[in-house]
Amino acid sequence: MDVFDDIILQGVNEKDGVAWKIVFTQYYSALCSYVNRIIYDEMVAEDLVQNVMLNIWKGKTRFETVKDFTYYIYRAAYNQAMMHLRHEKTRSLYESGYAAEQDEMDDEAFALSVREELIRRMYIYISEMPEERQRVMMMTMNGMKGPEIASELGVSINTVKTHKARGYQTLREKMGHAVWLYLLLGLDIM
Repeated sequence: MDVFDDIILQGVNEKDGVAWKIVFTQYYSALCSYVNRIIYDEMVAEDLVQNVMLNIWKGKTRFETVKDFTYYIYRAAYNQAMMHLRHEKTRSLYESGYAAEQDEMDDEAFALSVREELIRRMYIYISEMPEERQRVMMMTMNGMKGPEIASELGVSINTVKTHKARGYQTLREKMGHAVWLYLLLGLDIM
């Protein structure tokens, strides 16, 4: 071991500021280049190397030889680079999953909004119909079948069919192409 190695080793082990400047000068650029070859981002590589050096400065690890120190610092830099890559991969997966989930939620929210608006408009148009037709249409909207409606209102099935046909015709006229959206959303108005 030569004098230069002694100065570096003593400076690292005793946290001597002057010796650490030499260590920094001797190792920093090479470590940055090494880490950059792993992560392909120069600025992040510099940050990671600075963290490695700071951790060694703050740490209590003592080295017996410069070779031990060199191995340790390169291994620490490698580990920092790998942790960074894992973090980036996890973040990327999370963000892409979140984005896909957001898109799916946005689509569902849009479909629900459209559905609610169509239902609201449909009820407005039904409320503008003659009273008997309104009742038939509302009972139909509540899931009642023609014979049930006829029995409930005390009218013939043909009267119910006529009111339904005219009610549907009015809805198609007033709602236009929105009726197709309504059907696409799984609602049965026909």
